[in-house]
Amino acid sequence: MKFTKSHALLVIASIGLSFILVFSTTLKNSGISSLQQVFSRMAFSLPLIFLLMMGKAKLEFRDSPHFMLRGLVFSAFLFSALSSIAFGCPVPVTVALVYTQPFFTAIISFLSGREKTSAGKLAIVLVGMFGAFLASGLTPQQIAELDINLGIFLALFGGFFYALYLFLKRTEKSAYTPLQALFNTFLFAAPFTLILGFILRFLTENPLLVSFVIPNHYQLTLLVLFAIFSTVLPYGLLNYVNTAEVSPTSEGTILLFDPVLHVTWAILLLGQIVSIFQYLGIILILMSAFAMFRI
Repeated sequence: MKFTKSHALLVIASIGLSFILVFSTTLKNSGISSLQQVFSRMAFSLPLIFLLMMGKAKLEFRDSPHFMLRGLVFSAFLFSALSSIAFGCPVPVTVALVYTQPFFTAIISFLSGREKTSAGKLAIVLVGMFGAFLASGLTPQQIAELDINLGIFLALFGGFFYALYLFLKRTEKSAYTPLQALFNTFLFAAPFTLILGFILRFLTENPLLVSFVIPNHYQLTLLVLFAIFSTVLPYGLLNYVNTAEVSPTSEGTILLFDPVLHVTWAILLLGQIVSIFQYLGIILILMSAFAMFRI
């Protein structure tokens, strides 16, 4: 396989994406809630994406309901994933459970009739879900006593909402560039995040989930870097990947560097070590995701 410019862009994009949960953990430790992280990430990204498009934002009125739904689902995806960190779920576990997305995608495709099931795909889904069970670190006693960290459920919800978001992307009727679609999605996701936070305030007062604070210089710097390095950079680069140079399978496989690097940064930068069985679960999830791309 010839290594092209598009392959290099995918590798760099994976590196940018691989710092998402590192930024989130650092921001959580500094006192920024997951809700404020999600909103700030989109609010700071919107003007930058607009400039990258050279001011050519495109949103037709008849497409507004589609992007409203995408924005709502995308907001739920980001909030679920980052809130898993807020509840103390380690980065390696969170990223592994979010990457159950290919299995949820397969299930949604089967149920929607867009794709036929097969024994091979069913086996891959089962292996991946078994990997998710191992990665969660749950024991039979914890399950029996319902002593389960809420962050584990939130990370799985993140995988589900991510799959639902990708499904909605495929229903896009008009031709949009990836940056235009991302801009339109963020345009609706930002206010939906505020609405979500308003509703959640009636259910919880957990400051790591729903609080908003005036950020100090350190927190503001982290939030801006979060938006630039782990949002605008990777999604912007993906916009320039030439489909003639890299196949969808190769693209999906290269982007699996993201969870691998997430685990690496968690160990090197955050000192997060999980059990050998959890690492085995992470490996099973990634192997299953890779196999899903190959089918």
